[in-house]
Amino acid sequence: MTSKQPATKPEGAAAGMETGWMATGHLLSGVAVWAVIGGLVDWWLGIPSHIGLVVGMLVGAAAAIYLIVKRLGSS
Repeated sequence: MTSKQPATKPEGAAAGMETGWMATGHLLSGVAVWAVIGGLVDWWLGIPSHIGLVVGMLVGAAAAIYLIVKRLGSS
């Protein structure tokens, strides 16, 4: 049988890389998801100037930055 030991958190440079990739992933996925939602709103309402797409990208970036600060900020 294999023993199930709890995963340990990386230390030093590995912890910094993990934090960086987490922040990058949050930012990219937030912008991408909300851009798609904004694009769908544009398509649904028939807005030709893609205002919903731009607003969706800004909302996604703001939400991602908020989550990054909330997760990485000191308690």
